[in-house]
Amino acid sequence: MSEAPAPGRQSQIDAIIGIVLFAVFAALFWNIISLPRTALDQRESLRHLHDGLGVIVFLLAGWRLLRMASGPGLVPPEGLPAASFAFSRAVLACLLFTFALEGLIGLVYGWGEFEREVAPFGLGVPQLMADSDATRKFFGYMHSAFGFYYLFLLTIWVFHGAYQQLRYGAGWLRLLPGTRV
Repeated sequence: MSEAPAPGRQSQIDAIIGIVLFAVFAALFWNIISLPRTALDQRESLRHLHDGLGVIVFLLAGWRLLRMASGPGLVPPEGLPAASFAFSRAVLACLLFTFALEGLIGLVYGWGEFEREVAPFGLGVPQLMADSDATRKFFGYMHSAFGFYYLFLLTIWVFHGAYQQLRYGAGWLRLLPGTRV
């Protein structure tokens, strides 16, 4: 990432990371909604899927954050004030940071649960800490709280994007992953 993309655009690799992250997170979100509605004795495969998708979201969000921090700054699309553009990019950075942090917290939470195997896509990960009720409760509540926090950030993202469209005609497609920002 040596050259800055055109105004209102981001690099192709960042667009691909965003598209894959969007798709994987959509699948993870479906999984999150499905887990509580599934009988307790039938949740194991959904938990393995949750673990696996969570790891992918964690890695993609971390990679995207590193690229945001190390790459050239993006230029807002024509007609969009720099401050409004910067706010939307800050919300996106907070959302990505929340996804990355959620992955770390989820891993510790999974290890702290009694009789719970952390197994992304069914591949067992060695348990690096003992089962602990205190760990399970603390990290379980944190995992849940950050889940509500990213829903809050997504809501801000959508409402701010709607404001930018209505006020500046910035374009709705900027809210979806792709080369437009």
